[in-house]
Amino acid sequence: MTLEAFYKCIDELVSDFASSQIQIFRWLHQHPELAYQEFETSRYILEHLEALPGVEVISPIAKTGIKAVLQGEKPGPTVAIRADIDALPVREETGLEYASNVKTDYNGLETYVAHACGHDASTAAAIGTATILSQLRSELPGKVVFLFQPAEEGAPTGTDGGALRMVEEGALKDPEVQAIFGFHANSTCYPGQVMIREGPTHASQDSIFIRIWGEQAHGSQPWSGKDPIVAGASLINSLQTLISREVDLQKGAAVITVGYFWGGIKVNIIPEGAEMGLTARSLDKDNREILITRIKELAEMKAEMHGCQAEVIFGQHYPLNVNNLALYDAMLPTVERVAQAKNVLYYLASTKSEDFSYFSREIPGLYMYYGAAPSDRPLSEVKPNHHPEFRVDEKSLNFATRLECNLIYDSLRIL
Repeated sequence: MTLEAFYKCIDELVSDFASSQIQIFRWLHQHPELAYQEFETSRYILEHLEALPGVEVISPIAKTGIKAVLQGEKPGPTVAIRADIDALPVREETGLEYASNVKTDYNGLETYVAHACGHDASTAAAIGTATILSQLRSELPGKVVFLFQPAEEGAPTGTDGGALRMVEEGALKDPEVQAIFGFHANSTCYPGQVMIREGPTHASQDSIFIRIWGEQAHGSQPWSGKDPIVAGASLINSLQTLISREVDLQKGAAVITVGYFWGGIKVNIIPEGAEMGLTARSLDKDNREILITRIKELAEMKAEMHGCQAEVIFGQHYPLNVNNLALYDAMLPTVERVAQAKNVLYYLASTKSEDFSYFSREIPGLYMYYGAAPSDRPLSEVKPNHHPEFRVDEKSLNFATRLECNLIYDSLRIL
C-alpha cells in the first residue's frame, strides 16, 4: 500500500468511527473518577481494547491504569502514546445534556467530580487511535503501546503520581519503547489546530509543606511566647525574593506560590504551631535546585529569628518536561501535513506542570496540544481547562485521532 493510500485509509476509518467515538466520549464525560479511583473508567476502556484484533492488554498497571500493545505485522520499532484518564474535584456547570453529576470523597470531604481538563477527550481519542490502527496492523511496521494513565492531576497525599508508577512498573519495557507521544485537549485554540514547541514545555513542580513550631501564649502578652504566625508571615514575604533576586530568570521562568497558611483557632491565643503549603516551579533545572535548597534554608532561618523551629517536608515532584529535539524535527512535517502549516501554533513554555515528564526523561518524548475550544464561540469567551464551564468541542475528537494515527505510523517508519 502506498503512503497516500494508507493516509486515506486512516481518514476513512476515522470518519466511520466518529459517531461511536462521540458516544465513548460522552460516556467517559458522564462517569468521571478521581486519581486512583478510576475503576469504572478502566473497565470501560478494557471492554473496547479487548475487542480489538492484534491487541494484548495488560491490566492493572499503576493500580487503575492500562497498558495495551498492538502488534504490527511488519518488523519495526516500538512507540507509545499516553492518555490520562482521571478527572478533577470540580462541579460541572456546562449545562450539557451529558454533564457529570458524580459525587465522591476527596481528602475526607464530599465533592463533585468532572472532566474539567479534557482527559475524557484524550482517552476517547486514544481508544479511537487503537481502533483504527488495529484494522491497519497488516501495514504497521512495529508495535504501538497504549498507556491509559491514572492520577495525572495529582495523587492522594503520600502516594506517587500515575506516570511515575507506570514507569516503575515497566510501562516502557517489554516491549522496549523507543519514543512516546502525549496529546492534550486545549481550550485556547479550535479543532484542527495544534500547539507544539521544541525543548522545555512544562515546568518542574515541587509541593513543599512548612511547619513552624513556637510557644503558645495569650494574645494580650505576646512576649511570653514565640509566635509562629509572625514567623510564617515573614517567611511568605521573603520567599518571593528568591524569585526576584536569586534565580537566573534568563534561563527560564520560576514561580513560588503559597497556597495555604493556617494556625490557631482563636483570635486571642498565639498558637503553638502554624503550617503553610506551597508550590515551587521552574523551567530550568539549576534554578529548581536553588529554589529547593534556599526555601529550606530560609524557612529555618526565619523561624530561628523569631525563636521558633521550622520543619520542611518535600512532597510530590514532577520533573521538567522537555520535548526531544530530534523527535520534534522528525515529526513536525507530519503535524504540518495533517493540520496544515497555518494551523500549527508554537506556544511558550508553561509554568504549569505535567507528569508526562516521567516518561520523557526516560525516552524521547513529544507532547502537544490539540484544539478543543467550541467552534461557535470566540476564544475570548471560551472557559479554560479546569474551569467548571470548560467544554470540549466534539469535532476535536476526529482530528485528534487522525493526528495520532498519522504520527504513530510515520514514527514507526522513520525511527
